Amino acid sequence: MIESKGDSVFAVFKESGKSYQITLDPSIYQSKIGSRIEIRYELSAPQHAKLNQAFGYWLEPKELLGAVCILIILLIAAYATTHRPDATSLKEQIEFKKEDTGKYV
Repeated sequence: MIESKGDSVFAVFKESGKSYQITLDPSIYQSKIGSRIEIRYELSAPQHAKLNQAFGYWLEPKELLGAVCILIILLIAAYATTHRPDATSLKEQIEFKKEDTGKYV
């Protein structure tokens, strides 16, 4: 449940009789006070609860940054290996002739 205390907005939930709260962005959730919201947490650690939303729970900024960095590194490696091949490997590719293995082999 979304509640407001002063200028702050919180998502409040109970687990095992104890009340927990998550601080929310007032500009986004001010109009949703009193409504229910999905919260995800481990039963053993409800104090580490997070909102069930795509960005911030399922997609962490650090993970996205790491994935983009790995993609850029792979693209650079692919470009570097195909852009200017070594003269000997280029000659080998040009002179390559496929073996005559027969019709069904």
